[in-house]
Amino acid sequence: MTKLQLKLTLFSLSAVGFLANLDTLIVATAMPTIASQFNSLNQQSWLALSYLLTSTVFQPLFGRATDLIGSRSVLFASVFVFEFGSLLCAVSQNFIWLCAARAVAGIGGAGIMVVIMVIVSQVVPLRERGNYMGIMYARLLLAVVLGPLFGGIFASFDWRWCFWINLIIAVPAVAILVTFAKKLPHTVKPDMSWLDIDFGGMLLLGVSVVSVCLAFNWGGTAYAWNSKIVIALLVVGFTLVPLFVAWEIKVPRYPLIPMTMFRFRNVTTSAANNFFTASALQGVFIYLPSYYQLVRHDKQIISGLEVLPFIVPMLVTSTIAGKLMARTGSVRSVMWIGGIFTLLGTGLLIMLNGRHTRAVEYVLVALTGMGAGFLIQTPTLSAQSQVTRDLLATVTTMSMWSRSLGAIIGVAMQGSIITNSFKRSLLASAAAAPYITQLLEVDNVSSLPANVQSIAALAYGSAFQMMMVGTTAFCAAGLSVSLIAKNQKLS
Repeated sequence: MTKLQLKLTLFSLSAVGFLANLDTLIVATAMPTIASQFNSLNQQSWLALSYLLTSTVFQPLFGRATDLIGSRSVLFASVFVFEFGSLLCAVSQNFIWLCAARAVAGIGGAGIMVVIMVIVSQVVPLRERGNYMGIMYARLLLAVVLGPLFGGIFASFDWRWCFWINLIIAVPAVAILVTFAKKLPHTVKPDMSWLDIDFGGMLLLGVSVVSVCLAFNWGGTAYAWNSKIVIALLVVGFTLVPLFVAWEIKVPRYPLIPMTMFRFRNVTTSAANNFFTASALQGVFIYLPSYYQLVRHDKQIISGLEVLPFIVPMLVTSTIAGKLMARTGSVRSVMWIGGIFTLLGTGLLIMLNGRHTRAVEYVLVALTGMGAGFLIQTPTLSAQSQVTRDLLATVTTMSMWSRSLGAIIGVAMQGSIITNSFKRSLLASAAAAPYITQLLEVDNVSSLPANVQSIAALAYGSAFQMMMVGTTAFCAAGLSVSLIAKNQKLS
């Protein structure tokens, strides 16, 4: 494959990946409006959670499926499932239907994101991968710009277009993909059949992940932390972890997550680093728009665009990281740079409370984004550098899965911190207490009395600071883990 053919192939993969990125950001912007249509505003988080849960649970399965039927087939199947889920969302008649449809779309989204990264690892030499990541991640910048814009527009006249748009954009995206389909890898294991798929491991892992995520999502918000349901979910979730490990070691011929790969130090450190970093940074990305709506009184569309000071530096430093790794062959030093920047950035973001100028806030957000850029690909490349080609798809999937797991648990924990702190402050105010539901849902806050908006701004600023303390601790853990990674040169 020539360099031009390789770039065009990666562009076709980016076009498909753009679908999943854009969908997430459109729905995030329009979520309150969509939930309100079904009189379920207090349940709006399920629109995101149902997608994230299935996406996280099914990622390891798609990694294994690439060995069974080939990456190309899995990619097209994933696009079909994602679009089918989007169609079900667009025609949904009640909130449960909509959340179930989001779960279906999440399965397809998981396959799209996993298979794209597996294919990149298969067609691009290890040392050169960083040079091509700019093509792959440019889609994220475009999605961040268009997502809030489309979400705001569609929410204002017909929320169903938040999902119809996926079907429309899929036409050119799939057309581009089909054009270069023959260039995509399609290797399979001839001795592997559907009976070898580790469905038992998938069930154990799925129940464990869902239980833990629900416990962290509900704890302190829907239920008290010491309630029977939260305790039961935590017990079930964590009890299944050793059972899953034992199952993977003893039972399946082709385990969902081969435990043997953790003999390689960089695989273990990569998974841990991705988990802690995603736990920290996903919360920053998710809760920044709410900060700007409640503390700075910005419009919904504007607040969605205010993650650009995070995204743009992230894309720039991701490209720089790729160039550095291609030139030096060293991953560990670049990973350390990213860890230091994110720790410094999140530590300084503890100061965000609405009392500093916007310029200062944007600089601090940009500093964190710079660190994130250095960490987008380095942990995965670090893990890939130590394993043989037959483990490449599984290790790549594991690296991405640990990031997704960290993101969903991190968002749930950070959401619990920020919601509980914000709620306590509002309940302590006689003026703000009557509007607590509207404030917690960040729903049409500009219509509230000026004194209530001021109280909410101070309360949310304080809650955001408390959340950033926990975020900084996660970044510190991620940096600490990366310090023990082996300095394996890229070849």
